[in-house]
Amino acid sequence: MKTHIYHFGVLLIILATGTLMFFYTQGDRTLQFVIGIVTALAYVGWGCIHHALQKDLHPKVVVEYVLMAAIAVVVLATLLL
Repeated sequence: MKTHIYHFGVLLIILATGTLMFFYTQGDRTLQFVIGIVTALAYVGWGCIHHALQKDLHPKVVVEYVLMAAIAVVVLATLLL
């Protein structure tokens, strides 16, 4: 149970950092888009590591994280570019 707190703490740091960097770079849409992609990749990486450590990493789980990140990037691209 305690490891879940650390794992989700890392996820919170990843998402908070991405959000703060996104707002810090206001005005530079290209850089904001790059930050969005990097945050999405970090999210996918975190999900794979988290599930691998929990010994329940399956292809379906990876696809779910990749699709969620892809949806976020598509929405971001639609709004920014």
